[in-house]
Amino acid sequence: MCLTIFARSKKLIGPALCALLVFTFPSVALSIIDVRMQTDLGGIDLRLRDDVAPLSVANFLDYVNANAYDGTFIHRSIPGFVVQGGGFKFDPANGLFFQGGAGPIPTNPPVVNEAGLPGALQNKRGTVSLAKGAYPDSATSQWFFNLVDNPGLDDPNNAGGFTVFAEVLGDGMDIVDTMSEQDVCRQFNGVAGVICPQTSFGDTIFVGAAGTEFSTASTDTLVLVNNVGADSDGDGIIDRIEDGSPNGGDANNDVIADSTQAAVASFLSGTGDYVTIETPAPVVVQSIDVLGSVYRLVNPPVTFCGLIGLDFTENFMGFDLSGMNAGGTVTATITMPAGQLPDAYYNYGPTTDDPEPHWYVFSFNGETGAEFNGNVITLHFVDGKRGDNDLDNANGIVATSGGPAEKFVFDATMIDDDGVDTSIEDGAPNNGDGNLDGINDSVQGNVASFRDLNGTYLTVETDATVPVQLTSTSVNVPIPDSNIINGQNFAHGFFSFDMCIGAAATVRMILPEGEQPDSYFMFGPTPDNPAPHFYEFLFDGETGAEINGNIITLHFVDGKRGDSDLDSANGVINDPGAPAFKAGTAGGGGGGGGGGCSLNIHGANVLQAGAWWLLLAMFALTRMRKLVLIRQEGKSG
Repeated sequence: MCLTIFARSKKLIGPALCALLVFTFPSVALSIIDVRMQTDLGGIDLRLRDDVAPLSVANFLDYVNANAYDGTFIHRSIPGFVVQGGGFKFDPANGLFFQGGAGPIPTNPPVVNEAGLPGALQNKRGTVSLAKGAYPDSATSQWFFNLVDNPGLDDPNNAGGFTVFAEVLGDGMDIVDTMSEQDVCRQFNGVAGVICPQTSFGDTIFVGAAGTEFSTASTDTLVLVNNVGADSDGDGIIDRIEDGSPNGGDANNDVIADSTQAAVASFLSGTGDYVTIETPAPVVVQSIDVLGSVYRLVNPPVTFCGLIGLDFTENFMGFDLSGMNAGGTVTATITMPAGQLPDAYYNYGPTTDDPEPHWYVFSFNGETGAEFNGNVITLHFVDGKRGDNDLDNANGIVATSGGPAEKFVFDATMIDDDGVDTSIEDGAPNNGDGNLDGINDSVQGNVASFRDLNGTYLTVETDATVPVQLTSTSVNVPIPDSNIINGQNFAHGFFSFDMCIGAAATVRMILPEGEQPDSYFMFGPTPDNPAPHFYEFLFDGETGAEINGNIITLHFVDGKRGDSDLDSANGVINDPGAPAFKAGTAGGGGGGGGGGCSLNIHGANVLQAGAWWLLLAMFALTRMRKLVLIRQEGKSG
């Protein structure tokens, strides 16, 4: 088995790096040559059939040796037929996709066609063939995967037939099938300033949402072929990548090249740094499908419970450990880049208390789990137990997938991870102590003081054990179809915050002194109406708002009214809401002057009874970084 270890990122391996790591194939012709094609959707292992198509194999390897395929994109996808690549690169620095940014790779002279020769392979599902033009001897760099049996491509009357030069190994066709299922951006016309795509780009694959325009194409929206080359030790990482690891290709300092050891795998993470996985002999590292692909396809529920402020810098990886006795124990050592100090390790898979794959913290419990020593993580596994994805199956193989996390350092502007810059919280009333607890709000993860669009300060406070995070949320909401909000003044606008709770939580919202809202409204689903809608969120004995002067006490229960993921008890509460004032009453004063019946936005619009205009405010949270949110659900195995 020769599959991949891969980080989730879609980071392009730069041409300068690839140029330094030239892989040289032996000059003596071999009957079987295996190479690995690493892509954004997973690793695909190919067996090159030098025995039946030597000229075509030599042609393919010429491009591999020149790193010509590194950073190319899959430019053609026809479901039920072929997926094609090997022809084009995109460099955003050169402009938009069809305005100089994408272009063909340099090609060598065409290769002599070998289709139809004695022993030639047929174009069946799982084979790889050279693409060409209308003439038999016109193939250059491009190749395609046969998604199905394509006997028509063997017909000598079809440009002499198409030469099969490789076969996909193992589960590689799962990755190819995934490629064929991605959204395809079709050509469009009549858009000013955009050059209509060439015919060869008419089926270009985009990973992004359907209808992505070519003008917005980037290396994040294309399916990239990152690297192609030989994998001598079968650990899933091509040789020239391992040969470029620290210490001249000997990242673990054992005086043996990593590229020749099946028990050592050094690979590039999402940040472009090297990560090394090492196991003790006779256990070897063998990689599984790219977790980036599995993660996206499985689409596990994502929450940040217990993870506020954690960053999965090097992304996620998946690998197999094999060669042990059934039911045996093994350790794997992961060496992160120097200076990284991971705080936790998370796995994705089943546990004894939950057979469905899910994210859980993989802390050491005396038998299995992760231990940390600076930038080195020691993972303890027992075949068939927690941490092994084939749980309760002692088969001599540990299959695992996960990633290390460390405390996320936002920057000097935010130190309590609540989504509000320190400078803003320090400007809150009472010298930065909006909730009057004697501690600056800027250092408390359960207190967030912030400004609304009028510049008025509000404070949100939760229990000390319940972190809160304001989210920068802009919600487009249709005009309400009832009179429920008629005459209400939402002087502070609508805002959204997330909380990580066990089952229930209470939030105190502190408005400026002298204000007294009349009600509190939310937008989202309710048990009697699953479609998002406006509803009055007053306390009903279980959930809702209680109002006492300028203080609103919000009662939440995970998965119930007031939680946008209704009926999903996942430990996270989120719904946009707002305090409401009857038109003509005070509201929004103390810093922005939104009192009376008016709701001033940029000094203009007035909201009064029967107006039906609703402000949905988005709080501008400066320089926030996007966190990678993982569902812990309180499970530790």
